[in-house]
Amino acid sequence: MDDPTSPRFPGYAQSRPERVEDLVAAVEKAVGRTSGRGALGPIASGARVLIVTWDHQDPEILQLISEAMLRAGAASVDSVRWSQMGLPVGRYSAADGWRELSEIRIETVVREGERVEQRALKRYLEEHTGYTTVYAGDAGEGHYRISIGDAFKANWMYHTFEELAARYPNIPGELQSLIERKMLTQFARAEEVRITDPEGTDIGWTVTAEEAELWARGAWIPWHMIGSTIEGVRFALVRPAFGGTIANSLEGFERHAARNFPTVNGVVAGTVNHSGFMPHIRVTVEEGRISNVEGGGEYGERLRAVIERYKDVQYPGYPKPGYHFFNDATIGSNVKCFRNAETLWNTGIPWTGLGAERYRAGVIHFGFGAEHEDPRFVEFGRSNGVPVKHMPHVHAYFATYRIKDRATGQWFDVVKDGWLTVLDDPEVRALAASLGDAEDLLSYDWVPTMPGINYDGDYHKDYGADPVAWVKRDIAGEFAKRVE
Repeated sequence: MDDPTSPRFPGYAQSRPERVEDLVAAVEKAVGRTSGRGALGPIASGARVLIVTWDHQDPEILQLISEAMLRAGAASVDSVRWSQMGLPVGRYSAADGWRELSEIRIETVVREGERVEQRALKRYLEEHTGYTTVYAGDAGEGHYRISIGDAFKANWMYHTFEELAARYPNIPGELQSLIERKMLTQFARAEEVRITDPEGTDIGWTVTAEEAELWARGAWIPWHMIGSTIEGVRFALVRPAFGGTIANSLEGFERHAARNFPTVNGVVAGTVNHSGFMPHIRVTVEEGRISNVEGGGEYGERLRAVIERYKDVQYPGYPKPGYHFFNDATIGSNVKCFRNAETLWNTGIPWTGLGAERYRAGVIHFGFGAEHEDPRFVEFGRSNGVPVKHMPHVHAYFATYRIKDRATGQWFDVVKDGWLTVLDDPEVRALAASLGDAEDLLSYDWVPTMPGINYDGDYHKDYGADPVAWVKRDIAGEFAKRVE
């Protein structure tokens, strides 16, 4: 295998076929997929299907998929846009990474409570009854199931040709599951965590034996493994699928929050969030809360303003006042996810428009904010006009994520320089070999080009001060190897 984190991009997803027959073949394959995240099939006979899309939906692809679902046995297939449910209408660009903390974003989260899209969809289905199968959202399948129940089938991951051609939905389910189960066993061994990254991140915390057990139980979200102990503990306590209960879960969280947050200290740094890019930002965390924000351009200014706005709010279950708590250090686990070129500068998604790149194996995204699913916590937010969902993020692409083993005292790598180490596990490679070409199945299709890190140049001069100018060249294929 060559250097697994050398620059590359998925050229195969950027050449739309001219013949509709080729599109139909790809659509039939997508509709026939029955396992993994975003699986459209199997289509139940007589199903009444609702597909929820963003405004940049490719109409031809939506029509072809709808027709394929009808051929597969659906009784009807309807679609609705998120903007028709009250979410923002417009086209947005990843050049404006500050949008993650736009005023309309903050106002919407405060008004709608913990899950904006899920609440909007629930209201819609209460007014438009009878749907048996619903596809919606690009993430958070568990949250959708909690919100609307068994009617939820899967995320909708087919807005564009690039998404239709992507390999990330087609990773064999048993292989993806094995990768993620092995990551859970790593979390269960933890006594301490340390994350570093050449962009400037250096942060860590300690873990008790009880927290490690809860973390390993609550960390599993396909492609999106919870790498923050406190968030994994929270999920274990509140999610029925993980053995928890949403109601009356705040007390258990409060006990662990009081111990864990004071141990979370360090720096998170980078140039990317869920909405797009910003000049290099450096976020200092002390005892689990942001204590200083340096740089970041307009995004940094908005983050500082959010911290100031809610600095005196005493959230239930949290050890100190403020919204600005460390929430997540989520690790992507799908090797084939990539940065979406087709919609990078023109998307209908108002706040998380950077696409599937954060789910690529080894990518870590850090999140901040006070969050909990207990109804009392959500009601506190509504009553006091404060957010109860984390919003700010910073991504890391070449991080090293290390765990200190409780049993041996030795440190081991979960991620090494951006490479997810379980991909080298003999059992993982043996299973991949039994399913096809192991080298192909377990290699990245996309790695961003960053000068001074995995490419010649000066990180801050050539990239950090103005990442958009560099990314426009990178996404066009100027620097990276093309993957066919």
